[in-house]
Amino acid sequence: MGGTFMKHSRLFLLSTILTFAITAWGQSAKTAATTSPQPAPTLASMVDDEITAIEKQVVDVAEAMPEDKYNFSPEP
Repeated sequence: MGGTFMKHSRLFLLSTILTFAITAWGQSAKTAATTSPQPAPTLASMVDDEITAIEKQVVDVAEAMPEDKYNFSPEP
């Protein structure tokens, strides 16, 4: 009697794991089909993004600076 219970529980566990694996595989295949892969960024586009970010920072600082401080120069 104990042998058949172990056999049935193994079979149940194996079928449960197989069901989860098939479900996970199906979902990953579905999401891979719906999303298109993005091309790898080129060196030129990466440099352009960095320059754009720096330009934005400089412009933000310049706009935050009061107008009367634009003529400032340290005394010799």
